[in-house]
Amino acid sequence: MAQIGYGYGSEFQLLRFLGHHRHKLEELIAEQIGKGTFEWEDFEFANPKNVISGDKEITGLDFLIKQYPLQYERIVKEYKTYIKKKDWQNWDAVFTHNGTLYLVEAKAHISELSSGKEEHGDSSKELILDYFKAQLPCLPVSRVWLQDYYQLANRLATAALLNKHGIKTKVLYIYFINGYRKRVLEKKGRVEVLFETVNLNASEEKFREAIAKEMQMLGINHDDVSDLLVPPVFVNAEPIAYK
Repeated sequence: MAQIGYGYGSEFQLLRFLGHHRHKLEELIAEQIGKGTFEWEDFEFANPKNVISGDKEITGLDFLIKQYPLQYERIVKEYKTYIKKKDWQNWDAVFTHNGTLYLVEAKAHISELSSGKEEHGDSSKELILDYFKAQLPCLPVSRVWLQDYYQLANRLATAALLNKHGIKTKVLYIYFINGYRKRVLEKKGRVEVLFETVNLNASEEKFREAIAKEMQMLGINHDDVSDLLVPPVFVNAEPIAYK
């Protein structure tokens, strides 16, 4: 289980904005999906010995049981014909807005968009590829979808599966500009010194370039998946941006 970064990173920034600046976050999201009421799913609790925050990301599709019990049974039945692992995905956040379910992914630096060049899925990779093709028959699904941008590929496929079973669903990516600067405060005598140890901050321009590359590699553009994917939401993590 991933550990949250203190003061940096997508998980920290999303928690920060949900906890301290929710109205601003919802305002920025609403620019893409329209005004309305946001109903966010709570996270589960975790053993603090395993994860310092004591919280567990939303995993798999069990969060559907409460609101969509009938659809959930049908979705799981189809899902299990391809995917044997129950908790195949972790969601950074989930919310409902104007009758649509949104599956949220947060990014704070460019390299987070890529899952690596090796094909994912181990012994199940052929079944996963079949799953992608079954859910997205109008898209140019190929083995490339198991590689670098596997995460976006399986998010799109899952959104398509949920829509097929009557749950209006979209994937929403939040990109935190200036969201990954790791700093350490050290005391030298009576003086506190702030050291910057890692700076992977990205601008909106750099994120857009990375998103364009991602789409190109998958052989799609946003118009091809507009019914499944919200246009990118950019959130500036620097406090000075909102003063």
